[in-house]
Amino acid sequence: MRGAASVKIRLFHQLFALVAATAVLAVLARGALLSWNLTRGFAAYLTEQDERQRASFASEAARLLAEQGPPQTMLTGANPPGIRLLLSRLVPDGLMPVRPGLPGRPDQMASPPSGPPMGGPPPGRRPRPGLEQPARPLGPPPQRSNPGPPQKFSTRLLLFDSQGNQLAGPPPPPTPLAATMMLEAPITVRGDIVAVAKLLPRGVMVDPVDAGFLSRQYKTAAVLAGLLVIAAAAPAFVLARRGAKRLGHMQTATNAIAKGSFDVRVEVNGSDELATMAENINDMAASLEQLEAARRRWLAEIGHELRTPMTVLIGEIEALRDGIRPLTAAAVHSLSEEAGRLSLLIEDLQFLAMSDLTAAPCHFAETDAVRLVREVAARFSRDMEQAGLSLAVECGAIETLPVLWDRGRIDQVLANLLTNALRYTDAPGAVRLSLFEAANDVRLTLEDTAPAVPEAQLEQLFEPLFRLEGSRARASGGSGLGLAVSKSIVRAHGGTIRAQASELGGLAISLSLPKDARRAV
Repeated sequence: MRGAASVKIRLFHQLFALVAATAVLAVLARGALLSWNLTRGFAAYLTEQDERQRASFASEAARLLAEQGPPQTMLTGANPPGIRLLLSRLVPDGLMPVRPGLPGRPDQMASPPSGPPMGGPPPGRRPRPGLEQPARPLGPPPQRSNPGPPQKFSTRLLLFDSQGNQLAGPPPPPTPLAATMMLEAPITVRGDIVAVAKLLPRGVMVDPVDAGFLSRQYKTAAVLAGLLVIAAAAPAFVLARRGAKRLGHMQTATNAIAKGSFDVRVEVNGSDELATMAENINDMAASLEQLEAARRRWLAEIGHELRTPMTVLIGEIEALRDGIRPLTAAAVHSLSEEAGRLSLLIEDLQFLAMSDLTAAPCHFAETDAVRLVREVAARFSRDMEQAGLSLAVECGAIETLPVLWDRGRIDQVLANLLTNALRYTDAPGAVRLSLFEAANDVRLTLEDTAPAVPEAQLEQLFEPLFRLEGSRARASGGSGLGLAVSKSIVRAHGGTIRAQASELGGLAISLSLPKDARRAV
């Protein structure tokens, strides 16, 4: 079916897109948070590293200056010997130039105009490559064609004397705001500040090693994010497709049920909500199948029950019309009995139909339960005696029992029960009608002798048009509506009725009716 297929595909896509989008958003949010935290943490790490290097440089510089002599003489002049000492001792590998940005290699260290630097290799000894270079003046360095932001500690270090004159390092920042962002560390010798080390802030780009580390972290995070998306999308695809397939089967089954095919069933897998829904669909289909079978049986049974008295009426009327049977009072009485039986059958059918649609119509009024039971039993006593049955009424010590019932309906129930006992109890036999009073209820029990009813068929006795025997001959019983009508009347009074085996060897029908039926419904 094209409609069912389109709904199935659309639902599958929606389920998959929902789960996949949720997974992707979760992974992206986690990745963004991880990236922000990594960048923030790495920036804090670099700042802490700058602080540590700056403090270490200031401490070592103070120690060297204190060991070599008065700082006032070592930090004065065009090319202060203290600067050469600090650069040669603290950065022996030449990574911290005095003036980065001069022509040549950026990691070359400044040297005095003549002679080896203080602390350098002794005369006559071959210097290490890259450590000694021709001396350069300490004036402002020439600008490079395309200078990039300084990143290394050595390229961002500026040295100033106590009067604020720059002794070494790159040019200071041109703006006051950038100048305030520099980290400062005073170089103190014997309690006096002899120089100040300042560190320029890092530029936008980080060191290549640091940049490589960050790049690897981001790539790893991206790969993990992709794997997480795949790991979330794959199960989402499988679950969504499986769920949509199960829903598609349910839709196919419900479409078939809607068209009258009540024999379809849905396969039940698992114990989730979809499995519960599949069980409910199967139960609904089974109930509808039973209702359809009951409806067809009802139609056949009703047709048969109506046809029998109609056939008798038509036969007798034709016999009277053709003169085969004389028109006597007995013939009229026979026609009247068949018409009354047909009218009673139609009335019972109408009552059952109304009770299925709504509560059975009842008119409650105050009456005496004991008197009602004895009056109904008295009407059947003669027929019971003629059929070879004894009828006993047991009410104990109760002489009167006021109740609020529909007297006519309860009379109908007792009459139906006594009629069934009269019709189906073998002679000689016995029938016993008992009344008991409970707290708020009245218990009525009708028992008879053999034959008994099989236990498996006790509940079926209250189904409309049910007969225990298979024959449809009217001589074997009534229409099969008496117990069904009785159950509807008892239910309309807020009571219960059930069938069980009798102590006398036959069938026992027990009723429980509230004393005030109007409050119970």
